[in-house]
Amino acid sequence: MKCTTPSASRESVAVALIAFAAALATAAPSGAAAPSQKLGYDDARQLLARTGFGPTDAEVRDYSGLTREEAVAKLLRETRTTALSPPPASAIDTSPLRAPRPESATIDERRAFIQQQVREGLEIRGWWMGEMLTTPSPLTERMTLFWHNHFVSAQPKVRVSRLMYGQNVLLRENALGNFATLLHAVAKDPAMVIYLDSVQNRTGAPNENFAREVMELFTLGEGHYTEQDIKEAARAFTGWSLDRETGRFVTRG
Repeated sequence: MKCTTPSASRESVAVALIAFAAALATAAPSGAAAPSQKLGYDDARQLLARTGFGPTDAEVRDYSGLTREEAVAKLLRETRTTALSPPPASAIDTSPLRAPRPESATIDERRAFIQQQVREGLEIRGWWMGEMLTTPSPLTERMTLFWHNHFVSAQPKVRVSRLMYGQNVLLRENALGNFATLLHAVAKDPAMVIYLDSVQNRTGAPNENFAREVMELFTLGEGHYTEQDIKEAARAFTGWSLDRETGRFVTRG
């Protein structure tokens, strides 16, 4: 899979984001951003609000008086690639998935499975909200949320809650990293494989859903590819699937 989006290092992505927020937070008298200009209380509050979730008074005061360069360095220094709080036990369960097969499971079995996954999904959602509130790196969670919105997926279709948790972990690991690396990883993410129908993409009957989304929404945008590009990409992705017992990504011939 070839990514035409220019690669960017962790530092360049984060610095660009934070420098933009800092420029919005304060403006030098000349109208140009001055990296050495110190942040006042209101400046620091706006910077942290744009790179996190409602900063506390103590957090704002911690950044007040820093120059923009110092503020950027501090934000980068405190970023994480893992969550601070432990996830629900169901999210890291490694037992076989045992999802009921439609052709053999009863209606009650399928309903019970769905209800269980919904409960576990709510637990994971609550855990993530708690992480946003308590993390020492709000920027990490802000960017994890940003990428969750960009590489969109949803529990009602994915169904298996632990796969949604795995995607959350993946997004956090790459939240401030290289976009090309993240794009390649998301393409093989089990939740995305289900959500965009890669499991149904087979030789002789290609499913174009993922190929279309990766070009239209994830990377190039409308007008920068053709329908033939989508057809060829869908053919290239045939065989990308999951192991039904483990939920892990596999390729099939």
